[in-house]
Amino acid sequence: MDIIFSIGLILFNIYCFFLVGVESPAPTLTELGAAFWPRIIIVLMVILLLINVVKQIKSGNHKNCEKINIGEFFKGKLFIGMVLIIFMATSMPYIGFVTGCFIFLAAYGILLGERNIIKLLLNSLIITLILYILFQGLLDIRLERGIGIFRSLALGFEGILLNIRRGL
Repeated sequence: MDIIFSIGLILFNIYCFFLVGVESPAPTLTELGAAFWPRIIIVLMVILLLINVVKQIKSGNHKNCEKINIGEFFKGKLFIGMVLIIFMATSMPYIGFVTGCFIFLAAYGILLGERNIIKLLLNSLIITLILYILFQGLLDIRLERGIGIFRSLALGFEGILLNIRRGL
């Protein structure tokens, strides 16, 4: 099953490699272009997937067919984590990165079994701020702002980062 899944991912990544090149604007002589880093990541994923397929074939694990219990999958933490990721991705345009990331990290922490709520909320806040400062502040990648009060919150954070950059 792992081999089939890995081969499927390899084929999908090959498709994405060419799609990224077609959909991205052409690079100039002085810059790498928008497709450079996604293509690097895709190539690394394909290499790792090929290594996984070779290891599976060499180990002989592909001969043992394991039974998959669909009911247990839908009750498990993996499925709930997948639902949380889908919720985060679909709600991001409405609630923004800061709120979405904080809610996701807190919910995932609860899913993983963290019982100390103060520690959970503090860690979620710190990780959200680190990611926000890294992407919005240092890498200058605009993150989703959301709408309404969430947009105001994001604009406030952007103002703080801008003042820090200016040295105020």
